[in-house]
Amino acid sequence: SYMVERVDRVLREELNLADGLADPNVYVLDPCCGTGSYLIEVLHRIAATLKAKGSDALSAQEVKRAAIERVFGFEILPAPFVVSHLQLGLLLQSLGAPLSDANKERASIYLTNALTGWEPPDGSKPQMLLAFPELQDERDAAERVKQTAKILVVLGNPPYNGFAGIAMAEEKDLTNAYRTAKRAPQPQGQGLNDLYVRFYRMAERRIVEKTHKGIVCFISNYSWLDGLSFSGMREHYLDVFDRIWIDCLNGDKYRTGKLTPDGEPDPSIFSTEFNREGIQVGTAIALLLRREKSTGTSEIEFR
Repeated sequence: SYMVERVDRVLREELNLADGLADPNVYVLDPCCGTGSYLIEVLHRIAATLKAKGSDALSAQEVKRAAIERVFGFEILPAPFVVSHLQLGLLLQSLGAPLSDANKERASIYLTNALTGWEPPDGSKPQMLLAFPELQDERDAAERVKQTAKILVVLGNPPYNGFAGIAMAEEKDLTNAYRTAKRAPQPQGQGLNDLYVRFYRMAERRIVEKTHKGIVCFISNYSWLDGLSFSGMREHYLDVFDRIWIDCLNGDKYRTGKLTPDGEPDPSIFSTEFNREGIQVGTAIALLLRREKSTGTSEIEFR
């Protein structure tokens, strides 16, 4: 909820889009959507904006149109992919604008690897899915989004896996831009192999190189904020983004033993009643803004 509200506010105040996420030109992507939590929150925010404008009669249909046409989710695992479709379907049904089987309507959630397929094929891509035409259709639909949609917002909770290791060439090459620095000390260690870094780079390229303006908002492992491996990544973001906000959420088992500076318990933001420790690594929310006429920045806003 917090991240979606932050994105909505920055769209209004920094990119001059008075309706924020409800603006019909705002295309949103959660590249690792899981069971659809961020997508649902985005649609709730759109519905609230439209209701505040007094368009109750049309707002449900507008939310449905957003779910079909401009609020995208990518998921690589079949089980959460199915659940996310179910959740969005139930949300739209509750608003009085259910998806129509007769019209073959579906939410724009696709079963795909979000880290590949962003460039048009060169003709050498193997056709591995001929026995499963539905999966081939799904892949083709996802790649149309990747290659043609003018995505303005990328947000979500990318996976953290410090042992992700080697991947197919297109995915592995994503972090090359972060492996050198011009002004900062050169990166050291293996931290750039963490999966979440690949998602940051994918999102950055989508906003900076394709749309040329927009927002990246992720909650992730906070190791990139001061780790020795990430000096090139930090320097790069100062060059390509115009404003950077960081909410450091702490909660790191390895650095602090999950204690605050005052010695109080410091659980993860992902803590639950049944798992007070949440996850083991500390986390941070980053919001990175790129303006159309970008000048970069020399500072960040941090708390």
